[in-house]
Amino acid sequence: MTGLDSREQDMQAMRQRVYQCVSQFDIFRLLREITEQFGFKFFLVANTSGSASGAFSEAVVITSAPSDLIQGYEDNGLMAANPLAAMIREAGAPSEHRPRASGSPQADCEKTVAIATMTENDLDCWFTVPVYDPDHGAAAVCFLGNRPPMSACETAEMTLYAHLMHQKLRQVSAKPAKSASPLTDRERECLLWTAAGKTSVEIGRILDLSEHTVNHYLNNVARKVGAVNRTQAVAYAMRHGYIE
Repeated sequence: MTGLDSREQDMQAMRQRVYQCVSQFDIFRLLREITEQFGFKFFLVANTSGSASGAFSEAVVITSAPSDLIQGYEDNGLMAANPLAAMIREAGAPSEHRPRASGSPQADCEKTVAIATMTENDLDCWFTVPVYDPDHGAAAVCFLGNRPPMSACETAEMTLYAHLMHQKLRQVSAKPAKSASPLTDRERECLLWTAAGKTSVEIGRILDLSEHTVNHYLNNVARKVGAVNRTQAVAYAMRHGYIE
């Protein structure tokens, strides 16, 4: 079997795995696997319709990046020059962005802050794939990491996977709720952030709650749905339409 045949088989297998995803949790887990497979650390999916205020964090649909990283970009005023934000505003070809590169289009002050922000998180590049949905408009799938430049084959594969995952994410998110939810608003919020990969400490910062209170809400969720851990609780809640 040639290398080309093996790569084609891998891509076909990935298509099948995307097709089998039935919840946002499945999408999250598979996107995280793809992210690590290609040597990146984090992924995020964002769109234009998620933020009326223009705040980037509100446009993020799903991400494995820590909340401090996203908030850091906003706090430092970097979002106007951020490659993902630019992709959302103006869909184009996939691109790789490296703030440390001499040809980076950012102004010197923006580049200095961008480099510092990424260095704090052991990052040196963004790989961004613009996507489009007829009902939701422009969006982008982005991978952040610290790795060598992308090859042509890697770019092609990651672009394909980004489009497949975004399309599937829209499909599973559009499913109507199957039954009335037994969860309170706070329990649902905590579970949604758990599904996004956040720890109790991170959720507490986001919702302005103590870690103990977050754990209390999540324990209530597990009890209500008969789950033995958070992962099982997230899967159950997504399957029954309690969270999207």
